Amino acid sequence: MWSAQARGNQRVATAGHHVAPHHAAKVAPRSSASQAALEAARTQETELRRQRDEEKARLAAAQHLSVADSAQAAADRQRATSLSAATVTAAGQLQATETKLAILQEETDRLHDEQGMLRADLDADARALAPILPVAQRLSLYPSDTLLTGPLSPQEAVTGLLVVRGLSKTLESRAEVLQRHRQELAALDHDLAGRMAEIGTVQETQSRQQQALAAQARAARDAQLRSNAAARQSAAHVSQEAARTASLQAAIDRIVATEAAAMAQLQREAEAAERVRKARLAEAARRRVVVQRASGGGRSVPAEPAEDASVRGERPGGGSVVAGRLISAWGEQTEAGPATGNTYAVAGGTSVRSPCSGTVEFAQPFRSYGQMLILNCGRDYRFVLAGLGALDVATGQALTKGAAIGAMPGGGSATLLVQVRHGQKSVNPTPFL
Repeated sequence: MWSAQARGNQRVATAGHHVAPHHAAKVAPRSSASQAALEAARTQETELRRQRDEEKARLAAAQHLSVADSAQAAADRQRATSLSAATVTAAGQLQATETKLAILQEETDRLHDEQGMLRADLDADARALAPILPVAQRLSLYPSDTLLTGPLSPQEAVTGLLVVRGLSKTLESRAEVLQRHRQELAALDHDLAGRMAEIGTVQETQSRQQQALAAQARAARDAQLRSNAAARQSAAHVSQEAARTASLQAAIDRIVATEAAAMAQLQREAEAAERVRKARLAEAARRRVVVQRASGGGRSVPAEPAEDASVRGERPGGGSVVAGRLISAWGEQTEAGPATGNTYAVAGGTSVRSPCSGTVEFAQPFRSYGQMLILNCGRDYRFVLAGLGALDVATGQALTKGAAIGAMPGGGSATLLVQVRHGQKSVNPTPFL
């Protein structure tokens, strides 16, 4: 891709064919209505471009904020992931506690069942011993009286003793069984009490773990919700700013189209005025021929001026670009062909101002034309100013319309060529000045 200076050199080479000063008549006045419409469109375009630039700045800020929000969202997602990972350990601990609690509950239920069975056995033994307890109590208190209550034969007495002896052993055995069951029941009660205390401790641990796990889960959820909300808000903000920028750009495009139409109208009016001017010049030349012929035939006819009253007046200067007098207008016939721009006679040292807002593409001496400036005004329009003595701007510099760009050579008078090029085509600069 060519650099801006290379493109400027090519344009200058094209523009340099008809830079020599030209002498011709005045250009007809432009339409004030079309000019007013163009100026209004330019003013509106400038304001819209300012608003668009501000909106672009806001969009850039929103995009920058979006990047920050995206980074924060990523950090929040990472935090949510970390918090979720932390809940894995807590959830595992809680599950282990719940498993231990379930085992303790099962052991407690089994101990309760064993306790019930032992109590049932004790109750059965008590019921079995109930009928003989009074006899045993009497024998323990009055053994002789109980055995000798009535007359017994020796055999019956021996049998009674044996019965008493057997009963005594039975009672002793049952007493041992009852004692052992009572001990087992006491141990079981103690074990069961320990299990119940352990269950209470495990339940407290379970409650704490459940609360901690719920807090971690809520923290992870809240972090993710914040991340989602930040991402949505940032995306909506960027989308809103982008829509505003696009709306402003669309408005600018419409204004640019309006400007193009106004400039085209001014161009048509300038061309029409140029045709009228040329027709007047031709009529003036024809009248001079008639006068000369009449004078040659001995008739005394007053000499006609070179131009009629509408052409003779003060030729306009360079508008807001330079204070000077137009000595050659675009399209006038010269020795090198039609003039490609307006040429102005300017006093030495006169200041020169920027004809439009744009970017400097060329700012340096060029051939024999002195200092030359090529200013890109946008939409493929460029001003070419040649014949300056000094330039106060540099290539790539952004200029505002009316800004100082340099001065004419000092001493005596000088000429300034002002061209307007649309692409590679030279157009009448008068409507733009």
